[in-house]
Amino acid sequence: MNAALAGILAYFGLGFLGIVFGKGRETAVLAILAGLVSLGLWAPGFPEEVVGGPPWGIAVVGDFWALGIWGLALFLHAAALLHVWPKDQLRHALITLLVGTSLAGGISRDLFNLYVVLELSSLLSVILIAYEGRSAAVWAALRYLFLAGLGMTFYLFGLGLVYGRTGLLSLGALAKVETGDMASRIGAGFLLAGAATKTGVFLLGLWLPKAHGRAPTEVSLLLSGLVVKVGVVAMARLAEAFPLGPIVLALGILTGFGGILYALRESDLKTMLGHSTVSQLGYMLLGLGVGAGEGVLVYAVAHGLFKGLLFLCAGEAVEKSGVRSIAELSGKIPRPAALGLALGSLAIAGLPPLAGFAAKGLLGLGQPFWVKAVLYAFSLGTAASFSKLLPLFRGRGGGKFGGIAFLSAGVLALGILGLFLFPELRGLQAWGEAFFAAGLGFGTYLILRERFPPLPKLSLDRAFLAALLASVILSAFVLFI
Repeated sequence: MNAALAGILAYFGLGFLGIVFGKGRETAVLAILAGLVSLGLWAPGFPEEVVGGPPWGIAVVGDFWALGIWGLALFLHAAALLHVWPKDQLRHALITLLVGTSLAGGISRDLFNLYVVLELSSLLSVILIAYEGRSAAVWAALRYLFLAGLGMTFYLFGLGLVYGRTGLLSLGALAKVETGDMASRIGAGFLLAGAATKTGVFLLGLWLPKAHGRAPTEVSLLLSGLVVKVGVVAMARLAEAFPLGPIVLALGILTGFGGILYALRESDLKTMLGHSTVSQLGYMLLGLGVGAGEGVLVYAVAHGLFKGLLFLCAGEAVEKSGVRSIAELSGKIPRPAALGLALGSLAIAGLPPLAGFAAKGLLGLGQPFWVKAVLYAFSLGTAASFSKLLPLFRGRGGGKFGGIAFLSAGVLALGILGLFLFPELRGLQAWGEAFFAAGLGFGTYLILRERFPPLPKLSLDRAFLAALLASVILSAFVLFI
């Protein structure tokens, strides 16, 4: 535990030093090294302990969720630093602080500490999204701040109900006591609604596509690749302490299909990737709902790698061409970014031997037929939505590999590792199903691309009402499970 806390303190300390002395790049390198040393010292984990002692100490744990978040965070921070090294020092220092909050969220098993981590990550994310001062990005950041603030208000209200009834903040302790009374159930519902809003779950967190789509390249990479995963971990920890499985399952199905529908309709490259992140949350929530925690973690790490790669390449494409429309980007993308887009698209579509194939295969192992059918439908929809990127895979000269090569190696390495560790993924049936889903998705896109029905616009007032109503309904549903 002490090694993990030292690593987090090093991240925050070096982030603040980077701001004070204007040496954000140098302190970011030191923070990554400190994080790696810390991870090496506390891995493979430590049991739940209380920092500060009872009654108000903070419960922390070094479980498989913590290991996954730390490994992903350090890898993505290194990729972002490698790719955007020349950018200004303050931006690097703020990114270091953002990654530090993710490390803290990874080991937290305390309701109030999770609130602090989620709130702090929201504030840092808002600053980084609006950092360059572009009007569209500033508006997306304000939208994020408004809706995330609403979610955290729900979370804090739920925390008060649960603490007032049980006197406990440790999720490990809450899992061992009876929380079946009405106040605790409603509180658990509001806790879940707040975490889901912050994470970007469909109908609750409709801030996500615009915020991720309008953020600077390296910020989009970290928001989609890492920060939303901390929200997933928070929801996983809540599901461990409260009987929320059926609701999380329903949210997963809604989120998966809702994100796919909007990704199919979106013409802006980066915003389309934001909608895709929403749909990918559906895989993770579905897995949480059926109790496949380890499969969810593998999928979260895999998604962090290939979605980080996709956002990095999309950002390069938009910055170099000055064009955001998918239809207008063909032939204008630097070759490294085009190759990265191709690899990331194949990975997210679930084709072997890449990380997406291994993660989807592990998530479905041992699950009943209906779960596999939903996962297969998600895969088909994902392949259909990414079919529109096929014309972008042909790049032109110039560009730099940097973080693109780093993340590409990670996507390939995780996929090969999955094939090596799980023989079930090496069978002809698994490969055939993956290629069939991708082909069927491509065919569906070709047939329906001019026939997609119009969808409601996700304006701020609609997003606010959707989050408000969905949170109240979700909290009421908890009473009936």
